Amino acid sequence: MEPEYVDSVLDRASRLLEAGRPAETLRCLDEVAGQLFDCDARIEYGALRAYALSEMGQSDAALQTLEPLLEEFPESPRLLGTLGIVLSGTNDLESARDAFETALRLDPDDATLLANLALVYEKMRDYATAVRLYDRALERGADLDWALERKAAALIEAGDAPAAKTTLKRYLSLLPDAAAQWISLAILHSDDAEYDEAFAAYGRAAQLDADSPALRLNWGVTAVRAGDPPLAREQLAHLRRVDPHSSRPLLLEAFILEEQGDVRAALRVYLRALRGLAPDNAVEQAYAFEMAMDFFARHKLRVRCERLLARAYAANACTVELCEAYRELTGEYLGHGYWFNVIVEGDYRDGLCEVYERGADRHGPFTRFQRSYQVVARDHDEAVAVVLAFARRMGEAGLSVCEFAREETLDDVYTGIYEVERESLVLARA
Repeated sequence: MEPEYVDSVLDRASRLLEAGRPAETLRCLDEVAGQLFDCDARIEYGALRAYALSEMGQSDAALQTLEPLLEEFPESPRLLGTLGIVLSGTNDLESARDAFETALRLDPDDATLLANLALVYEKMRDYATAVRLYDRALERGADLDWALERKAAALIEAGDAPAAKTTLKRYLSLLPDAAAQWISLAILHSDDAEYDEAFAAYGRAAQLDADSPALRLNWGVTAVRAGDPPLAREQLAHLRRVDPHSSRPLLLEAFILEEQGDVRAALRVYLRALRGLAPDNAVEQAYAFEMAMDFFARHKLRVRCERLLARAYAANACTVELCEAYRELTGEYLGHGYWFNVIVEGDYRDGLCEVYERGADRHGPFTRFQRSYQVVARDHDEAVAVVLAFARRMGEAGLSVCEFAREETLDDVYTGIYEVERESLVLARA
């Protein structure tokens, strides 16, 4: 087969993959399967095929595609980078990080490798490292649209609102039609009580996507904070029209009622919102839990907080925001403490959000699980005690601590659970 034809097929396959069409990518690659003799062509073929398989959820097949090629070409940044992408997709983040870092030692200026490694660190919640890597990727020519958006998200998670706002404004100067990012910018301004700037950003978003439920909910919340009840009620009317069957209108209604001083009515509406949650909508569920927990905690409704925490745990929805409100009600204030990421193993049970070891039979039988519990405590001993007591209270059994994955210092915090990883690694042990 002529090299020119092979190159044209690989180029077409690459374009299909970039367009989000992995099945067509595989059909395209089939045109040259078994007929590649040039080393570079074989590497590119394997990388594209593995990436496409991974995008279709066939991670084991993707890894099987890469393994013989990596044995033959162990110093190929292209193959190592693809391995990192596949492993990241399976949530094997430490292995993905190692693959990308090995690839970068071979090709330290590759913007795509830097950006993908940054995304892995972002998933690992090491936001400072992620931001540094996004900056390096941008310096070396990474796609501005994607890298700036991800950098802004990492800065928001890191709590650096000024830098996040600056990054979002740069992003929006390049992509002014990105409604979701105007909403993100508005929320950041709202959190800093910069209400005029927030309303201006919401207005830009409304010009682009007037029926966005996220726009109307957050605009309404900001209006309440800014002391503008008519504007809040206007957003509630919009929200009832565009999203009548979700919990969002009820959440905004409850927030308005609380601001008006009718706490009992607000409580009733929050309970209605919680009763009507769709169990298969994880995003809506988490947001409703967070808003309700914030309300319960502010009004010292400890029993309600305890019940909601247990419900969130059962739904794999113990987010940072939910746990923060709970900790501020129930924890002990520390001027100086530590954040720990503790990996705990326990007896397998139904209801886990499951991920699997490479090559594992996804039908089980499983006997154990491992999960990341993040906690704020004075030291390692207290962290272990808090995590194990919490997990037992949530109904887990057969618990043991596997490792301390990370540790950071924190100031002005409350002790207690910081977050529980949504996913659990399930294991078949003898």
